[in-house]
Amino acid sequence: MVRAAKKRKKEEDEGFSLPEFDEAAYLRKEVMGAKVSLVIITLAVPVAGLLYAVTALGLPVVAFFLGLGLTFLVPRVLRFLPWPKLNLEAFERRDWIGHGATFLFSWLAFWILFLNVPFVDVTAPVVTQVTVFAGGDAVAPREGASLQADVTHAPGNDTAINATVFENDRLESVRLYVDTVPYEPTSVSGARYRWVLALADKQYNISIVAEDASGHTREFAFSLNLIPR
Repeated sequence: MVRAAKKRKKEEDEGFSLPEFDEAAYLRKEVMGAKVSLVIITLAVPVAGLLYAVTALGLPVVAFFLGLGLTFLVPRVLRFLPWPKLNLEAFERRDWIGHGATFLFSWLAFWILFLNVPFVDVTAPVVTQVTVFAGGDAVAPREGASLQADVTHAPGNDTAINATVFENDRLESVRLYVDTVPYEPTSVSGARYRWVLALADKQYNISIVAEDASGHTREFAFSLNLIPR
């Protein structure tokens, strides 16, 4: 029995051989894979331009899913390209998964690039860190919390209102409105704006409106109640 098992193992070892490695075919596939990657990245640019146009129409979600749909169509698109001619017969499913991921991240990167400065500005300024001081305690009205600012007004003191305004491109104007009367900033230091106003002891509707060069506006509004000390 032992002799028969040894003989069977010897026959199995003799019948087994490693498949022959075709170095030329491997190199051709690698070169073609590099060429396909370059073509895919090049195709991602006009696709990102198309998605930018759809986003500019106010349909960013549609643009994203359109990009995903085009990603799944990449193998068919490559087969019908008039130039360059690509031999895709040797590509397997795992190869297409890698090329699909390359196309996905390529158009996504170009799309995000096109949606930012200097190509376009699609976001409004941000008005934050608003504080009010009238000789008493400083009060900071916060969005999402109470927008009622009750400030103690010391006699003979002006009212100082401060705000920080962030913008990714260029600000066109930053104005403060007391009820309906506009005021330009008294001073500007970096992104910090300050208004110093002589206000009587009563309640006001305050709004800070920032507008960028693309016409996007952001408003921070609150009610200011000056209480005499």
